[in-house]
Amino acid sequence: MKEINQKVENLRQKLKVKSDFIINPIDLSLPVIPPFKGRDKVKLIIIGQDPTIKNEASRKKITCTLNLDKNNALRTYVNNICEVFGITIENVYATNVFKYFYSVPPANTMEVLINHLKPNLYLLQQELEAFIDVPIITLGEPVLQLLTKNNNKVRLYWDYNIKAKKTNGNFTLCHAKDNLLNRDFYPMPHQPSIRKEFYKNTLNEYLKFVRI
Repeated sequence: MKEINQKVENLRQKLKVKSDFIINPIDLSLPVIPPFKGRDKVKLIIIGQDPTIKNEASRKKITCTLNLDKNNALRTYVNNICEVFGITIENVYATNVFKYFYSVPPANTMEVLINHLKPNLYLLQQELEAFIDVPIITLGEPVLQLLTKNNNKVRLYWDYNIKAKKTNGNFTLCHAKDNLLNRDFYPMPHQPSIRKEFYKNTLNEYLKFVRI
């Protein structure tokens, strides 16, 4: 973890001199956020986008990726996913594409994320080499769109039938050849979106499709 953090620290120091830094500066007053790793064998990888939540005061309370060291709605969501897989959160390795804070949530300045993606993606690929055969899920459409460089929605992979407003059941994953991570992964909605009727009703079906 210390090695990962140091690499990210070196990277954000380099990125702060880029010309787009003024649009949405990296917040160097806050620390790099380390991955979450359970105590048991890693059987599932979860990838998020970045730790920059809207509430600035709450950012200081974040100490690991996705706040999985705390009991909250996101941890409950991950626990539910793990239960379907027959594992626990102690088998999870969770990390972000961007492991540092921006001044404002970068969904508002996607051009900055795109400009900063390549070196962060390279570090992420190195990080995941330790778990070469472990299945990966991504959380949220911004991550999916960054890793595929298109506007695909999670529901595309969940085979959403727009007329029936339910799945046809022909689930797919995002194959390594079709993404910048060069690893197969399963796109999933972030925790707030799981309240939407389609995702709520289809979650367990899609999880059973995930090969773990």
